[in-house]
Amino acid sequence: MKKKIASGAEAIVFLCEGKIIKQRVPKAYRDKQLDAKIIKTRNKQEASLLKRARNSGVNAPMVIAVGKDSITMEKIDDSKEHKKYLEKIGKDIARLHNNWIIHGDLNLTNIATTKKKKLYFLDFGLGYLSRKTEDRATDLLVLKKTLKASKSTEKYWERIEEGYRKESKDKNVIPRISEIEKRGRYL
Repeated sequence: MKKKIASGAEAIVFLCEGKIIKQRVPKAYRDKQLDAKIIKTRNKQEASLLKRARNSGVNAPMVIAVGKDSITMEKIDDSKEHKKYLEKIGKDIARLHNNWIIHGDLNLTNIATTKKKKLYFLDFGLGYLSRKTEDRATDLLVLKKTLKASKSTEKYWERIEEGYRKESKDKNVIPRISEIEKRGRYL
């Protein structure tokens, strides 16, 4: 039996027989053929990024099956104890970036911590491959802004940045974040 456990702009997530099924939803405002092509492409790309993350030494859910509009993967139980793993989160993000993986939606809800003291990166639905320093810095800036937006997590950034610096092969990423922030417009 499928049980809906989450939904977002791109997909609905179900729990079924101990597995997660991410089902992409059609967009009524798009041409049906174009929509089907976009869904199929994004689905294949996300499954590929999940596998590539695992191959780079970063935990991500194991892909069990890929359909034209769905991905079935292992279920990861999140203990939500990120505070204990901040430096490791930074190191793992650097490992992703060292392997050209841009997550596209870095935030703590997409990083699971398990009771077995493992981190898992989830939801690569907005992810892509890039060798650009700018893309890596932007990926990190998304995380930094989400952390700084909450009193309970605003101090997390420094330790994540420390871990990232230790593992990153591109020493220009962290300085680039400041450059991007300076370009921001404020009304």
